[in-house]
Amino acid sequence: MVLCTVPLGVLKKGNIQFVPELPAQKREPIERLGFGLLNKVVLLFPYDFWDGRIDTFGHLTEDSGQRGEFFLFYSYSSVSGGPLLIALVAGESAIEFEKTSPAENVEKVLETLRKIFSPKGIEVPKPLQAICTRWGTDKFTYGSYSYVAIGSSGDDYDILAESVCDRVFFAGEATNRRYPATMHGALLSGYREAANIVRAARRRAKKVDSPKKMDVNNEVKYEVKVDNIDLDDLFRTPDAAFGGFSVLHDPSTSEPDSISLLRVGIGARKLGSGSLFLYGLIMRKNVASLAAMEGDEQRLSTLYRDFGTKLVGLDGLGDSGSSLISRIKAAVRK
Repeated sequence: MVLCTVPLGVLKKGNIQFVPELPAQKREPIERLGFGLLNKVVLLFPYDFWDGRIDTFGHLTEDSGQRGEFFLFYSYSSVSGGPLLIALVAGESAIEFEKTSPAENVEKVLETLRKIFSPKGIEVPKPLQAICTRWGTDKFTYGSYSYVAIGSSGDDYDILAESVCDRVFFAGEATNRRYPATMHGALLSGYREAANIVRAARRRAKKVDSPKKMDVNNEVKYEVKVDNIDLDDLFRTPDAAFGGFSVLHDPSTSEPDSISLLRVGIGARKLGSGSLFLYGLIMRKNVASLAAMEGDEQRLSTLYRDFGTKLVGLDGLGDSGSSLISRIKAAVRK
């Protein structure tokens, strides 16, 4: 199995040869989606001259052809702990930016900052260090972020996220319909595909390890052992399901204070479609309250704040979680 995480720009460029070739259903969204260019100038100054309490500030130019040049500044003083300022360059200006030397671009940024702060009597010092990105010509990116171009749609993100025959998997911001063009979107897509690869490996292992039997047409079938019951199989028919939440109750009791197993799908358009799953333990009596709420965001907030439930991986459920899962599986065997 292979996980492909290269940016959409590299896929659009066709520099990676897939053997066999990717199916048309996969190639088409790659062609339809757009991949834009946003460059940055990162400046480290000896001190914070712009007032670190300001997160962002903008700059307007009289020349409409340069409206994307250093149009927005981000202050990272409160985040990085140092006097760090980032200038953004977009549109046609981002393309021209890469044709100019870093030294010239840094000087242009400083000139822009002087125009903003000199009238206020504030001197702009020379930066201690400066970095200029060149994402458009970088052979490992060929751009910065994906976007829905004319002729494409959000569905293209979902198609791009699909695996090819459970062999080639795809992650990256351009595979996350909910959070495209973001770092957290890329991160969540990695979690999602890690879960998908594990599930694919388990399915393959079941086929290899399970005893064979012949069906009425003398074709080989695989019989899955009941001892190897997977949680995915159990959650296909949950005791309760709402939004991205699904619940399995303790089959040994119906007490309101008994513990139930909660699963939450994160980062997918619909539950079970390439989701990253997190788990938690919740009292049965609280399930109905969650189901009655509007939206998963409110449910998650209530889950943490009011019910004290933490969402973790399966290994983080502890002994109580392991015992509950064992009881649920045992009930299926009967």
